[in-house]
Amino acid sequence: MGGPARLWVLLAVAAATDAQGAVAAASDRFVPADPGFVVASVRQARPDEKLLPLIEAWRADRSSTSTGVALAAAFMERARSLREPSYFGRAEAVLEPLASKPGAGSARRLYAQVLQYRHEFAAAESQLDTVLREESRDDDARLLRASVRLVRGDFDGARADCAQLAARGGAVAVPGFACFAEALAGSGHLERGLNLLNIVPADQRNAETFARAYLLATRAELRERSHDAAGAIADYRAALSLAPHDDSIRAALADTQSAQGKSEEARAVLAVDKPSVALLVRSAALAKGSARADLVARTGAWLALEAARGDALHFREEAMLALIEGNPARALAAARRNFEVQKELPDVRVLALAARAARDASALSALRQWLLETGYRDSVTAGIVGL
Repeated sequence: MGGPARLWVLLAVAAATDAQGAVAAASDRFVPADPGFVVASVRQARPDEKLLPLIEAWRADRSSTSTGVALAAAFMERARSLREPSYFGRAEAVLEPLASKPGAGSARRLYAQVLQYRHEFAAAESQLDTVLREESRDDDARLLRASVRLVRGDFDGARADCAQLAARGGAVAVPGFACFAEALAGSGHLERGLNLLNIVPADQRNAETFARAYLLATRAELRERSHDAAGAIADYRAALSLAPHDDSIRAALADTQSAQGKSEEARAVLAVDKPSVALLVRSAALAKGSARADLVARTGAWLALEAARGDALHFREEAMLALIEGNPARALAAARRNFEVQKELPDVRVLALAARAARDASALSALRQWLLETGYRDSVTAGIVGL
């Protein structure tokens, strides 16, 4: 995922943006073809000594919003830091009954993060609408709603939220400016968005780390879309140094390096322990021979596991995998389904690539029309679709 997804990951201290989805029951047993495929890490999924007191407090009073939120937040932090998505499913189980209670703003906000993690963006936005109706000055909820709106391609709605945050000052000013710039760029004002980010210092010492990382990653994306690959790489690297667990930043850096022919550098960036499916499929695209075949098999097994257990499917990665395997029709079908709910930079590009590979004139025409109607500009996509 691109900039907006980065925002909620950094804000929520949740699992990596291209996440696996919360675990759900599946009627059929899934057996990976690759004997080295990791379905779950039992060791990492075991509660540690810091979690145990939170679990005991929650068990003593499961109706308490404060204890439930504390436990869910801890689960979500571990999902991110350990790259263990099962913790996100545990957070969902704790939060779901609390989120329906009147006045449970903090629980609703966390639950909205769960829903976004599962790609249920409309439901997440609905939860945040309720939070903001009850407390209009809940800046975290407003920032998260702006993120959801950006992911869905609602640039005008996001701009309204981001403008309020930028004007508020304090801790939310920097992410508010970055979010506002992203919304401007999405609705036909790429230069204005980039100029705005160039006048907001990315190294502000009074800004939180997540805010600085988000601003840098957003500026990197806008630079990349404006033909400034070198500037984009520099900003992505700086952002990743501040947020090393953010796989959306890592993936974006690798994509930019790959596009510039820096394959070895991209491979090094992607080489992490327990890579997400977003990183895995990119590694497959850069690999050759038996290494590529192994990575393609692992990615395919991951996606099959998601389908078997009822998780939110990664249609973007499904489209990317199909392109690697030389199946443009399957790639286009997946890219289209993905674009129905997500309209970030990687979503736009994979749809363009799939439509061109499939030689589907109607798909290319529809994407051109969307680009013209929104004013969304990206130099790479424009080259693919012929604008």
